[in-house]
Amino acid sequence: MILREYIESDAKEILSWIKSERELRLWSWERYKDYPVTPKDINDNYNECKEKGEFYPMTLVDNEKIVGHLILRYPTEDKTLVRIGFIIINSDIRGKGYGKAIINEAMKYAREKLGAKKFCLGVFSPNESAIHCYKSVGFKEVRVDKDVYKFNDEIWDCIEMELE
Repeated sequence: MILREYIESDAKEILSWIKSERELRLWSWERYKDYPVTPKDINDNYNECKEKGEFYPMTLVDNEKIVGHLILRYPTEDKTLVRIGFIIINSDIRGKGYGKAIINEAMKYAREKLGAKKFCLGVFSPNESAIHCYKSVGFKEVRVDKDVYKFNDEIWDCIEMELE
């Protein structure tokens, strides 16, 4: 497995893993206004974020097949803290260790290339499998922001997690 820089042609494959608007919102909150999202939407968003600087979209590849995706960014001026976001694994292979693999590879990359000493991420409370994955690699809950997002009849909390 290798973690490489995201390329624009990755977007089509990544979007194929999102089967509903609920899955989209669990993955990206309201980053994208419309559902379904198009590859152009993702690429335009990422290009805009890259122009602002300090934004690193990454793709996990196993045997030349795209299996996962995430972004790394600096959330503050302190360039020792890196936020991991937009974490997604191919829906056909979830539960097989790819989530742990992409997080571990991303943290290794961020430590070696970006100087990271500490990591943070946010996850919506209904995403129990993701929460379990993050805890399994060492993330700890540091805060729960209550009732931050309403999707249809559901109200989601956002769990902030950190790893040093």
